[in-house]
Order: sequence, then C-alpha cells, then structure tokens
Amino acid sequence: MRRNSRTRSRRTRGLLAALAVCAVTLVTGVPAAQAAEPGEPSDLTVKLPTGSYSRMLVDQARRRVYVTTGGLTASVGEVLVYDFDGQLLQTVRTGSTDGASAMMLSADGGILYVTTSSYVLVFNADTFAYVGGGWVSNDFFRGLCPGDIGTAGGRLWFTRMSNQHLPKDCATEPQALHSGGLLGGAHDQAGDSLVDAKFTTSPGLPDKIVEAYATYGTPKLVVGVYDASTAAAKQLALRTYTASTDPAAWPKDIAVSPDGALTAVAAGASGVRTLSTDDLTDAASGYGPLPAGTDSTAVAFSPDGSLVARGGAVDGTSADLLVQQADPTRGEVPREYAFTDAAAGGDRVAERGLAFSADGSRLFAMTTDAAGDAYWLHIISHPDARYHSAFDGPLTVQPGTPFAGQAVRISGTLRRNGPAPADAVRVTAVRHDADGDHTVPAAAVGPDGGFTLEDAPATTGKATYTVSFAGDAAHDPAPDATVTVDVVKAPTDLAIGAPSGTSTSGVVLHGTLSTAGAPLPAGTVVDVQRLTKKGAVDLPAAAVGPDGGFTVNDVPPAAGSTLYTVSYAGDALHEASADWVTVQVTD
Repeated sequence: MRRNSRTRSRRTRGLLAALAVCAVTLVTGVPAAQAAEPGEPSDLTVKLPTGSYSRMLVDQARRRVYVTTGGLTASVGEVLVYDFDGQLLQTVRTGSTDGASAMMLSADGGILYVTTSSYVLVFNADTFAYVGGGWVSNDFFRGLCPGDIGTAGGRLWFTRMSNQHLPKDCATEPQALHSGGLLGGAHDQAGDSLVDAKFTTSPGLPDKIVEAYATYGTPKLVVGVYDASTAAAKQLALRTYTASTDPAAWPKDIAVSPDGALTAVAAGASGVRTLSTDDLTDAASGYGPLPAGTDSTAVAFSPDGSLVARGGAVDGTSADLLVQQADPTRGEVPREYAFTDAAAGGDRVAERGLAFSADGSRLFAMTTDAAGDAYWLHIISHPDARYHSAFDGPLTVQPGTPFAGQAVRISGTLRRNGPAPADAVRVTAVRHDADGDHTVPAAAVGPDGGFTLEDAPATTGKATYTVSFAGDAAHDPAPDATVTVDVVKAPTDLAIGAPSGTSTSGVVLHGTLSTAGAPLPAGTVVDVQRLTKKGAVDLPAAAVGPDGGFTVNDVPPAAGSTLYTVSYAGDALHEASADWVTVQVTD
C-alpha cells in the first residue's frame, strides 16, 4: 500500500452506477448475498479488519485467499487467510511478519513464501509452520515498501528497497532485484536499483522475468525482459517510452499471460499498456481504453488464460473494473463494474488488487477509499458474465383491436437482474404485417422496468409486434417478446350540412368525409343519388378535397320533396359511411 500517494486527493462518489457490482460493508466478515440466478456475477464483499493492504494471493488447491497487510511501518503486518466464501479462517501474525507484503506458492503448492520487512518467510502452506526457520539475513531490513516475489530458472527472485532509509513515498523509491535458493541461504543482488520496480513471472516463461519501472527525474515507463537462468538477470529486450505521448507515470502493476505471449502494465493515468513479450512491441490489438479519467491501478490474467481484468480509480459512476476475454483479437466489449461507495465497499480498485481463481470462475478484487485507510475484499463469481434479463408477463396492446392508422401503445415490463443502471436503457420493436417489417420507435425503460412503445399500424390484418432488449455492458439480451393483434379498417364519418340552394334552378349540398385512421387517399369520391316520386337517379360523384370537404350541385327536374343520399364505399383501409338529407325544392 502506498498511503502517501493515495492521500493526495479525496473525492466523493455518486450513487450506485449502472454497471456497479453491489458493494456491501460487512465488518463482521459475513459475505453478501449470492446472485439470484445461476451463472450470474455475484459479489461477496468483506471489509478487512485492518486499515492497510499490500498483496493478495489465491491458493486454488486449498480454496484460500491470502491477504498481507504490511504498510509503510515495519510494525504492521499479518497474513489474513480467507476461504472462497469470504470467511476469515485465520490470521497469521508472528514477530517476523512485520511489513508482510509479496507472497508466492511453491510449484507443488506446499510452501508459502511471504516477504516481510526483514525476511523472506517460508511457511508450510497447511500449518503455517516455518520451513527451515525461514530465509533470514542480517542486512535484510529493506522491506518497508512492498516488493515482488517469484520463481524462474529454478531460483527465487524478489525485489527490495535499495537503501535502509525510511521511504518518503513508495511510488518513487528505488527497488533492486535479488535472487537466491528456493529454501533460503545467501541472496545476491541480481539487477540494478530501479525506481518503483515491479516484476512478474509466468509459466509460459519458465526462465524469464518481466519487469517494469520508471526512469529517474521525469518518470517515463520502462519495460524489460530478462534471462533468469543465472543468478544475475541478463537483459533480453527493453522498451523505453520516451516520446511526448508516452506514459509519464510510475508502473502500478504488471502481469504476463499464462502462455507468456502478452505483458500488461498498469501505468496509472496512462492506462494499461499491452505488449508482445517477445520484443515488447505494442500488441496488435489491445483491450481498448479505460474510462476517461481513470488511474490504472491493477491488471491480472486468469491462470487458465481465458480472462483479463483491469482495475482502476475514477470519479463518478464510470467503471473501475473491466473484465473480458484475454485474447485481444476478439475485440470483446468488457464486462464493466463500477464501485461508487467509499464508505461501504470502497470506490476504487487498490494497487496490485486483482487475482483470479485457477479457472477464472472467481475474481478477487481489493477496493479502497481515497484515503487508502480502509479495504474491502470482493469475491466476484462469474466475473465476465452478465446479469440475466427477460420480459415479465405478456405484452399488452391498447386498444386491443386497433384500426389502420390508429395510435397504439405496446406496454410491458423488462426485468434486469443485478444493480439498476444509472442511465435508462431502451427496448426496440418491429411490427410485421402484410406489407413486411416496420421499425417501431424505441422506448426508454423506467426504474420499475415498465416501458411503452407507440406505433400506428398502416395496414389491416394481423400485425405481430416483436419487442427486443439487446443487452448492455451488465446484462445479457432478453429473449424477444411478441404479441399479435388484428388491425381493422378505420371508421369514417360522412355528414351533409344544410343545403344552400333549394329551387329548381339549383340545389347545392356541402358535406365532409372524415376518418380517425389513415388519411383518405387523393382522388377519393362520394356517390350521390337523388330520390323523388318518379324514382331514383344516380348523380355524378363528388370529389373529396384534402380537408375532407365535398360539394354536390344538382338541378332537380321538378319541385317537391327530394331525398339526396351521399355514400362513401370505403377502401382497403377505411369503412364505408353514408348520410342523407331531404330538400323541399321550390319553383
């Protein structure tokens, strides 16, 4: 833990983010509730019983997680032993665990190595008894800033502070690489003293070490690959970032993929740099950027090589943790988690705060607050999975039997498991009818999951609405929901007003034809019939104008009571309608 660097700024966070993992403060160590459905991500969150954190190590065989709490003072340090369910099994605290930091398991899993301020302790991993009394050296008091430990080339490798002065800021303190036998004895300085040096090993690189550090003065990132087959590390490849656009930050974490092909460096404000380990060139396809403003703090590959996790710290509801397939060529959209509550679960991923179980089914993430004085262990199951979503209950359409051109409302409820997103999601729909497929305007989903789409079917017959939710960074797509309705012809209304002429010299009738459905097509006409004592006569049809108005002009042959009937025959989208009026024709 780098307390000085963490306390430079304090910030507050908003409410739980759209893609947040539910962070629950559990001072007693009792885990939070599991996810509701199998296969969904779940977050068991446990607050550490101390205010400091250094390193984390997963013991798959024993289903344990080891957490060291060594800080900037050599009087603090212990090993907390949790199971995969978040229960604190044991606290390992002896007179030698002061400043406990980096850890490693032997190849057979039987030995646990723990670096402390004065020793590299060698424990039996089952009983935590010392193996051969541990690795002791009189001049070893150089561990107040956490270093790293690993094995390569049949030797034990570790980093320690280069001098015995109390550190001002671990982010700027030089570290030197040392090597020695696996069960103690003499150790040799195997590399130069480098600013905030961090190294890692990989099963895919059995005889190599990959190291990242910063240049003196204005910090620039440097990454190197070294031959670890001898006591002195021999440089094989080096990448020095010197351009003005290169990272200008100290490395905060480094990880190598299990096959040794990729190296990922968490470089603070410069994000995560992904390199080909062979020659340290940029990987052909990276993992995409972190959210804007993110300070990259941690990176880890799952031991089975399937996943990569990138952690960071960012204000607001942006994601602090991204999990995706480790193959960068897949271009997968990461599964995002945002930690937003500094007081109940932490609001950022701690430095060196990520580790996977062997099969990638669990991700262990350490979070902290801005001050770096409280820490929470998150045990995230199915970390790359998304929460399930589904449409609950049948869709409804109002009105139940719409007519062509009528506004209809398609309503339903979308259930999304997991935390509620901060930004509204949307559902889409397609109407299929006799004329083909038609896109319906999308609709926002409310906080309760309710939504209402609006449409106006344009043709008669069966219309099937298919409603879809495409998913998001936190949710799987929902199975489509459908509903079918019968669309009928739109009603029409024909009305004749009082005649403006009533003599044998001319009768003038005015009327309107209207509809609440689809507009009447151009060229619509109404039929006219005159009925007197002498019989019925069909008159010329009257054209209906754009406003629905029409005019009937007639010259009746004789005075007397005359009945005029005006009718509309209807069409494919409109029902028929008619009206009549009796006129007393005068001479």
